[in-house]
Amino acid sequence: PFFVDLGGIFDLGNAPRQNGPSRDGLAQYNVHSIAIQVPISTLLKAGAAAQPANILDSDYVIGIWASASRRAVRTIVDGSLAPEESGDWVQVSRLGMPLTNEAVIPIGMKDYWNSLTPYEELSDTLLDKYFYNPELALYMDDDLFGGAVPAFAALRIQRNSLQAFDFGNGHDGLYGLKGSAAVAGTALDDAVFGALLLPGPGLPRSVDLWPIFHTGVPNFPPYQLATGKNGNPLAAGKPFINNFLPNGGDMLRLNMAVPVTSRNDPQFSALGIVQAAVLGLTDPAYNSSADLQFIPNMDGFPNGRRLEDDVTRIELQAVAGIALAAVGLWYDDYTAGDANPLTQDLLDVLTYSTGVEANDALFKDSFPYLASPWRGTKAGEPN
Repeated sequence: PFFVDLGGIFDLGNAPRQNGPSRDGLAQYNVHSIAIQVPISTLLKAGAAAQPANILDSDYVIGIWASASRRAVRTIVDGSLAPEESGDWVQVSRLGMPLTNEAVIPIGMKDYWNSLTPYEELSDTLLDKYFYNPELALYMDDDLFGGAVPAFAALRIQRNSLQAFDFGNGHDGLYGLKGSAAVAGTALDDAVFGALLLPGPGLPRSVDLWPIFHTGVPNFPPYQLATGKNGNPLAAGKPFINNFLPNGGDMLRLNMAVPVTSRNDPQFSALGIVQAAVLGLTDPAYNSSADLQFIPNMDGFPNGRRLEDDVTRIELQAVAGIALAAVGLWYDDYTAGDANPLTQDLLDVLTYSTGVEANDALFKDSFPYLASPWRGTKAGEPN
């Protein structure tokens, strides 16, 4: 299930709505769901230990996706009660990361994206360009079309991060560091994952948006919180995510070793891993060292997807560069060397809201966790 203002989002990003209240376009609509509860032990890869080595154990990462297919030929026969179907099964839809096709892939390529499997995306890289230079980013850039979408005014891309790096569409991001001593020993080193993460100039979001959707994020510099980095975003910092699984493209990746944040925990947040990053950077319980420790909401989207997670808001924040900021590539109103990177631009992105922040019905505390369906005979009442 989703909660999202469909009318606003698809009306040129009018979320939150500028001329009236936002509306959950999916409220009181029921969803056919197949809920499966699976023991972690049955999902472990061959050779993995029965207990994780730590809460970000790479052997505990899984990737999940689903597809829908139909027969190639459907014939309506005169007088027959049902159509006749024949031919091969053809994939017509798929889903891994939520909203990939809706928010990232342009209209003319949506059917093509639906036809692929994540494994075909390893060699078929035609659609990668839409992650390297996302169309939505054009409406979060004052030098381009930012002024045309006032609802996104709080969301702005880093165009001069640390007075050195431009992540605007068509610019180089971190590519200027490729092959340099600055990236040696990091995930951006060609001897590590540099060929994937710095594939060429003019592809600025190859280091954040593309891996979030296509490989997952490794627990490896620079993909650690800025806590403990002493101002160098490429240095080792505080671990907060590891769902790296590069053997397929778009999948919902989950590290099963990460503990669960209780729904009764006062720090539970629908902002998922974004809120974990905030706590890891600002809360004295977590920012006093760069040691690995559980931070509430490390189990949140995009490390898996909890039912409560506000995936629409998180993905829009991701397009606006929130992941870059988390690792120390701060927004343009921060001057390198200043003590406090919690600037107005960062606060604007963190506090951005689409206007719809929760499901219209409460989720349950036990399996299958989904909310009760709405009655078909009386509007506004759950069964």
